[in-house]
Amino acid sequence: MERIFGISGTRTATGRLFYRLLVLACVIVLGAMVGIVGSIGSLHIRLLEFTLLFLSVMMALHIYFKRPHALVPYSLLMWVMSPEMRRLLDWSFQSYTNTSIISLIPYCISLVMLIPIIKNIKQLERRIGLFLKIMGVALIYGFGVGFLKYGFSSVFDLLNYVVPFLVLAYVNVCRFDQDVRDKWLRSLGYLAVIVAAYGIYQYLALPPWDKFWMISSEMKSIGLPEPQKFRVFSLLNSPGPAGVFLSLALAVMTVQKRWRAFGVVGILIVAFALLLTLVRVGWIAYAVMIVAYFIRSHLKSKMQLLMLGIVIVLAYQFVLPVLPGSSQVTSRVDTFGSLEDDHSFNERLHFSTHIFSAVMANPVGMGLGSSGLGAKLTQNSDTLVAFDNGYLNIFYTFGLPLGLAVVILLVYLFVYLYKSSRTEKVYSPISFAAISAVLFLLMASNILSGFSGFILLLIISLAYVPTSSNREGI
Repeated sequence: MERIFGISGTRTATGRLFYRLLVLACVIVLGAMVGIVGSIGSLHIRLLEFTLLFLSVMMALHIYFKRPHALVPYSLLMWVMSPEMRRLLDWSFQSYTNTSIISLIPYCISLVMLIPIIKNIKQLERRIGLFLKIMGVALIYGFGVGFLKYGFSSVFDLLNYVVPFLVLAYVNVCRFDQDVRDKWLRSLGYLAVIVAAYGIYQYLALPPWDKFWMISSEMKSIGLPEPQKFRVFSLLNSPGPAGVFLSLALAVMTVQKRWRAFGVVGILIVAFALLLTLVRVGWIAYAVMIVAYFIRSHLKSKMQLLMLGIVIVLAYQFVLPVLPGSSQVTSRVDTFGSLEDDHSFNERLHFSTHIFSAVMANPVGMGLGSSGLGAKLTQNSDTLVAFDNGYLNIFYTFGLPLGLAVVILLVYLFVYLYKSSRTEKVYSPISFAAISAVLFLLMASNILSGFSGFILLLIISLAYVPTSSNREGI
């Protein structure tokens, strides 16, 4: 481990110089960021946001040099907590803006992973290296096209894409042992229980800071800012990311006992909060991952998965009806039987038809910053903040040739992980389940970027690290 991270108990003069230069570079970069974003709104709140950002990154650097295996759980924690930190700060100052320095915290923390990646770039597994090279070409092209049109928004969009792929490279070059990877997945479960428990509390009581955000953001699609009259978003930005996060974590907790937090009780808490998000794509993603894992796991795991599935179904049938919010959940589930009459489903179909025509009319792509969260930072009318089809979003951003290359790479990963899970039964089955979720979720939104991409690529990366044993249990 010391060889990989280039540190030892007595740090060399070169190591100390490198550390100091790194801290200085972070101060300069973060100072530039606060200068850009701080020009919008109150100086006082911006300086407080900058302080939180600076302390978070310093903590990430400390963790990297002292306990490098804890950097991934810390990154996950900050991805989850930063939206709620922003809401608490906005509520304290009774001030709401569309941009916040706190939103940069998880991205800046994840950039710390570049240190071991750059130092050990030659240790990248061949397939991972090829994947990252092609994705890198697509991102450079997309940034070049988008920066001239959309400016800073293309930089934020680039961060949204780069950070998830950093974790793929980070896990591959660092080669942590099996116990560390189990701790990562277990920490995902603990975070999910925290998010779920707060989401249930939020649904029943609606804290004033969350209510202030609902009113100020004018996100009317999630319901009324009153208890039990909205879709749960918990600590995250909106019901969509919350639903996807809970579904991925719930799948991981379901398939293996050693990856669970608080046993079956933890599973039921996360499952109930997932239902309260009313995110149908999250429910289906959970089912996709469970089925994919079921196909590639051992017979013993299959039998225990069936038993756990029966417990969840019984809980849905007999426990859910007596819980608050059950009527909203059941009515949402009923829409699966009549999608042709569902307004949301029809809107997605109409949007996909319109964007398909736009992609064919402009096969070179619109570039980064033309869609998604980055588009919020620009006043350009030629942008789409909401994009309801991930595959079309890839083609819309990178153009037909590079977009097709990215999709082919994802299919290649799917085939490779399917084959590798024949022999390696510890991590390959869950990685195969994750890539299956990627291919499915892309039909609804672009989950390769941001927090969802970070989690999915983290799970996928586990299959590319040699294991010392093949223990399997549930």
